[in-house]
Amino acid sequence: MGKGGGKAHTPVEAKDNLKSTQMMSVIDAIGEGPIEGPVKGLQSILVNKTPLTDTDGNPVIHGVTAVWRAGEQEQTPPEGFESSGSETALGVEVTKAKPVTRTIT
Repeated sequence: MGKGGGKAHTPVEAKDNLKSTQMMSVIDAIGEGPIEGPVKGLQSILVNKTPLTDTDGNPVIHGVTAVWRAGEQEQTPPEGFESSGSETALGVEVTKAKPVTRTIT
């Protein structure tokens, strides 16, 4: 049998030094035909309600790449998105005189 008694050991939490990288590829919206870009450029793209850049164009969220396509026939698809697998019909006609805005959640 072992010795009994003695001091109790107080556990200590080690410093968190683990690093991880998360990656995500997203196509946010697809339209038919030429469309104009985000009104404020990368500041118009939000991640958890945070814009990618501040009002001066400085990155707020680092390590993010955004690629824009206007909907021209001769354009190439963004790398990694050679095809689309899901479509959602809005059921409304979109024209320059009558734009339609939808929030994507």
